Amino acid sequence: MEELISEGYCCATFNSRGCGLSEGNIDMRGWHSDLEAVVSKVCDTPGVDPASVHCVAFSAGGAIAARYASLEKRFSSLLLMATPENFSEILPTDPAVLRDHFKRIGVIRDEHFPPDLGAWYKGFLDLEPAKWLPFVSPCPVGIVHGDRDEVVPKEHAEKLFAAACLPKKIIMIDGAAHQLRKDPRTIGIIRQWLTKDVPRMSESRH
Repeated sequence: MEELISEGYCCATFNSRGCGLSEGNIDMRGWHSDLEAVVSKVCDTPGVDPASVHCVAFSAGGAIAARYASLEKRFSSLLLMATPENFSEILPTDPAVLRDHFKRIGVIRDEHFPPDLGAWYKGFLDLEPAKWLPFVSPCPVGIVHGDRDEVVPKEHAEKLFAAACLPKKIIMIDGAAHQLRKDPRTIGIIRQWLTKDVPRMSESRH
């Protein structure tokens, strides 16, 4: 993060509800509201140009960001890291199994959450980022994935890339697993995206 700040970028990071130090329980519909609130806060921050806001999103957050970017048109670029293309391929088919797993790892904290198990589970299946990516255009889209991702197969990245319109770029990180936040190469990829890739893509549109 310090590298990006040194380049003159104002950076805002957050964990969606249920994750990290954020309160609440993991819920995809809630995550959309979380992103919406953060983007609004960023755009209203003095010194931030609301016409130059870039989004870097990880895993399921990338699916949320793809939908948001297609609807709101507030991003100057969208970089998706280790993002699933089809949640039905990576989640257990029984919603109760998923709920119990999330309780064990601490992203569901309330005993009686979710109030409607079926609707909560459907929130994951309905994300479908490939459905939304064509409507992100002309915003530049980057797809980054580890070729040894143990959670989301690399074919998901290839499908997302195919769904996105130009300008777009795909990067496969050799030997990288799912948690790209922990990969030391990730910050360099983000820096390259912001300082070189996006400006070049933007110029090519004119």
